[in-house]
Amino acid sequence: MAGIGLLIHGPEVIDEGEAREAIERLRDAGIEIEAALGGITGKTAVIDADMQDEIDISRDMKPSEVIEDFMMRGIEFVILVNRGKTEESGLLLGEGILRNYKDKHKHVPSFIQLEYYSRMLIPWMVNRGDEELYRTIRAVFAEFKEREPYKPASRCRRERNREYREIRGVHAGEKIVVNGVVIGTASRDGSITLVARDGRIVDAIGGRLIEHNLVKLPPLSLSDAMIKTAHIIRRTMPKYIGKGRMRREGGRRVACLFYTVEHLFPKIEALNPCVAVTIGDDTTSIAADILKRFDVPLIGITDGDADGLIAGIGDGALEQYAKFLPPHSMVIRLKPERDDIIAERIKEEIFNGREELELGNEIEHQIEELKRHILAIAGDDVMGVLST
Repeated sequence: MAGIGLLIHGPEVIDEGEAREAIERLRDAGIEIEAALGGITGKTAVIDADMQDEIDISRDMKPSEVIEDFMMRGIEFVILVNRGKTEESGLLLGEGILRNYKDKHKHVPSFIQLEYYSRMLIPWMVNRGDEELYRTIRAVFAEFKEREPYKPASRCRRERNREYREIRGVHAGEKIVVNGVVIGTASRDGSITLVARDGRIVDAIGGRLIEHNLVKLPPLSLSDAMIKTAHIIRRTMPKYIGKGRMRREGGRRVACLFYTVEHLFPKIEALNPCVAVTIGDDTTSIAADILKRFDVPLIGITDGDADGLIAGIGDGALEQYAKFLPPHSMVIRLKPERDDIIAERIKEEIFNGREELELGNEIEHQIEELKRHILAIAGDDVMGVLST
């Protein structure tokens, strides 16, 4: 029987054990599968569930990029496995992934969705010749209610020099996260529309932008950006916890500087750094939650404007970081709106304008020297320090 690709999305379907269930049920039916994670927010859940050998998390890929990867390897039947915030948000996700892929490719695979929020099966597209495979999958998940798909419609448009992208299934008060950066807050239920000009987000219709966070985003295309809205990035707690550690031996003696968590996993995979320097409250809290699973110490530069994307980090008080930090880490609290300014000095004076720094021998001593150098640069802007 032909193999299929499982596109796993988000931490919730992993935490609830449903991704594991889907994999086991399909294999028990004699179907060959390959599974990969789309997006980055589910990676810690994969590690916690000890499913790294089952679900590929080695690369940062958008859901549409996972489909591209499957297609390049001859896998032309894809199942999206997801648990949305609501039934509507789950449907919007599936529709959006298929639409994004169809906008860029002529040949589209068979694409169906297992939506665990309401236990629905949506056959978004079943190509000729795949009907028998679909019937087999339908029988494997017989208790799932089949829902008729609707035609994906584009939510991106261009008018003169502006690009518009609508995001639906939004709740008031949710953070708007673009490529791993919190760029605003939704003001209403329903939908918001982001507006970009010359690759920069300039407005959020139905939301409020956080201007000082926008500078952390490099120029982008809204149609290609990873965008989500959430109160916190992981709404569930894992029902099963495995070893929870992935630290590898060896690696380069290198420190890495991060303004966002967008490229955190690829840097860990490629460089196996011995320390990370993170800029901003949200970047520090999310990176700390990830890096503790790799036993990589962190030096965080914060100024108390956390948006609370990690459960337990509310108003961003310094002591709230304690339970998230890897051993031998430090979080430095600066005066308001000083983190980006100090970050630029750290990049220029320590990292020589780069985002990687080769360290010498005696790594522990080198990390302590790095901490002292950063504290010296921060100087009178330091309001507090938390060390583990």
